[in-house]
Amino acid sequence: MKIEIGESLMLSYLKHVKKCLFYQANWKVSSNWDIDTNSNDKLSFVYGNITKHSEFSEIFKQSKLEQLIKQSEIDVIGWDGNDKIYAADIAFHEAGLNYGSKIETKNRVFKKLLRSYLNLLAYFPNKKYELIFASPKVHNATEDIIRDYFNVLNNDFSEENVIFKYISNNVFRDEIFIPTIEETKNDSDTNELFMRAIKLSNLFDKTPVEPPFRGSTTTVEPGATDELTLEFIPTDEKVFKQELLRTKRAKRTWYYKDNKITIDEWDASKFTIESNLRGNILSNNKIRAWRETGLRKVKFEILL
Repeated sequence: MKIEIGESLMLSYLKHVKKCLFYQANWKVSSNWDIDTNSNDKLSFVYGNITKHSEFSEIFKQSKLEQLIKQSEIDVIGWDGNDKIYAADIAFHEAGLNYGSKIETKNRVFKKLLRSYLNLLAYFPNKKYELIFASPKVHNATEDIIRDYFNVLNNDFSEENVIFKYISNNVFRDEIFIPTIEETKNDSDTNELFMRAIKLSNLFDKTPVEPPFRGSTTTVEPGATDELTLEFIPTDEKVFKQELLRTKRAKRTWYYKDNKITIDEWDASKFTIESNLRGNILSNNKIRAWRETGLRKVKFEILL
């Protein structure tokens, strides 16, 4: 059986952060479960609204309601012990969320969310629902189109007891990844792959291990500040500047002598073709105070 680290993370998230008492990964409908779609008014009503909706009517193609439900799978499902059910799907694509074209990717996201909604209505009626689609890396163009349609989803299908959430990029880090690590510090469950990976990581000194060299490292003012280095990705500074002018965004990773590492984003919206790349960087207050803070290296990576 293939084990997905993303699904394991979401299981630990529902268990430890959302405090679900019951939880399961790869939840699938059994062919032996009975459901009378004709007597479930809310289920039929929501399915009808989806199939008639101007933005979502095509995502299920010609699939009938019974077929959609019987073929469903939810990455992780959880129950909080009271009246709330969580249904979470996660897509961990290292190169960025991608199911084909941007439109196909968008459709896949909303198909998962809406099909999970129908399943909860079918098998967990009269409960509160929180439906989540999460992805740690989504490129801007795809992110924009998903968020535009997500606003439509929330306006037309959310209600008091039904919450849809799309969690990606830095929000994924801040709301799922880091809180799960914090909440599992004192737990040990060998069945949770994500937790075991974190425990393994904690066995060793966190001295940064540099990845295979991908960028150019140059000293700032050689001879005077040779303890501080800059790394650019792409490596050619002319190419880096061209890409920065195009995207107006770059990730900055700050490395300190005490092994502390921080990451932030460079908002280069005011950066122009006349701007001096190095001059702009060296004017930054954190870089100007590198000796006092123990800063030893800054890595700049273009964000797509």
